[in-house]
Amino acid sequence: MIEQVGDRLRAIPRRYPRALWLLALVNLIIFTARGMTTPFLVIFFGQVVGLGEGLVGAGIFVNAVVGVAFTLAVAGLIDRVGARRVLIATVVGVAAALAMFPLATTPLLFFLVMVWYGCASQLYWPASDTFATSLVPMQQMGEMFALLRVANALGIGGGGLLGGLLVAGGTFSEYRVLYLASGAAMAVGALLLVTLVRQPARAERHEDVAAARAGSWREVLADQRFVVSQVVMFLLLAAFTQLQVSAPPYLRKEAGVGEALIGLLFAMNTAIVVVAQIPVAARIANWGRGTTFALAALFWIVAYAMIGASPWLSLLPFVAIGIYTLGEMLFMPTTGVLVVELAPEHLRGRYLAGSSVTWGIAWGVASWGSGAILGSSQPVLLWPALMVVLLVGGLGGLLFDRMHRRARPTRPAAQLGESD
Repeated sequence: MIEQVGDRLRAIPRRYPRALWLLALVNLIIFTARGMTTPFLVIFFGQVVGLGEGLVGAGIFVNAVVGVAFTLAVAGLIDRVGARRVLIATVVGVAAALAMFPLATTPLLFFLVMVWYGCASQLYWPASDTFATSLVPMQQMGEMFALLRVANALGIGGGGLLGGLLVAGGTFSEYRVLYLASGAAMAVGALLLVTLVRQPARAERHEDVAAARAGSWREVLADQRFVVSQVVMFLLLAAFTQLQVSAPPYLRKEAGVGEALIGLLFAMNTAIVVVAQIPVAARIANWGRGTTFALAALFWIVAYAMIGASPWLSLLPFVAIGIYTLGEMLFMPTTGVLVVELAPEHLRGRYLAGSSVTWGIAWGVASWGSGAILGSSQPVLLWPALMVVLLVGGLGGLLFDRMHRRARPTRPAAQLGESD
């Protein structure tokens, strides 16, 4: 038994190409850098610099809107010039923005830096996902997304801890060190992408062919299956994101859960993802994508019912986070795989960019709506509302599978990740 476990562990490095492991290392570094700064953005600009939380919130909104518009405008570059080149450019752009944060001490400079940061960080996602999909065969796409997600989760968790230690004193000079260190870590990630992370030769040839045939957004929007999938994803994402946005203030104000316990809940979420995400992704690889979405929605409905009832039973949030994470591990790798399955080779960058825009819009719209409900006299109504949205999204997933079944890949993807 022990020997069998050892053999399985030794086989893991050989299961994926070296380029994917290197990309996972780069993701770990990049998300450590982002994790160092993200939790402290509002604190730094709103309180330490003194711009005020309202202005900082407006800057974050502008960051999101401009980032989405920029991604829509330039996503074709991913298909035309290659995902790796665009990915390197976005990481360099984010590194420069982070390094300039300590200089953005006036409203004008703050908005300019946030616009720059939004453009680079929003375009990062479709560029990174498009590049990653060239490294493995189609049957390993779910595992690939899961592996990268584990690296991201470890980076976010470790970066948040490191960032908290760096700014423990709360002074401007400590925050300057934080942002310079974060920008430097991003630059290291870009350097590794340039020097070490390469596509297999076959993937480069496929990318050259795709670039020669680069299409348009009109072709993407003409794909009814893709449009339906994004409507379903929008509904599910609108509810999915509210664990991060709405659950902490609700639990703190309505259920009396302190910040330390809220932090523990998210630590539990990260730990479960790190341990179980890759095996779960491998197990669900052949499931219907819409059916997987529907099952994730069911888990979230149960979890949100528990969070809504947490003022009356303090144990419920801890049970809810486990159930929520089960749905999350079904949903997250499936979102990327579904888009890749639907996308023609020469339009993959645009398809993934369109999916990235769905994420951004769903996050923004849902955050605005949930904030209005939480600020009302009946904040508990947020959770039934989210459960209804999830129910509609889950039924939409079942309808997607019934209408279209599983989309088939448009190229012999199994050949792309065979050698490194």
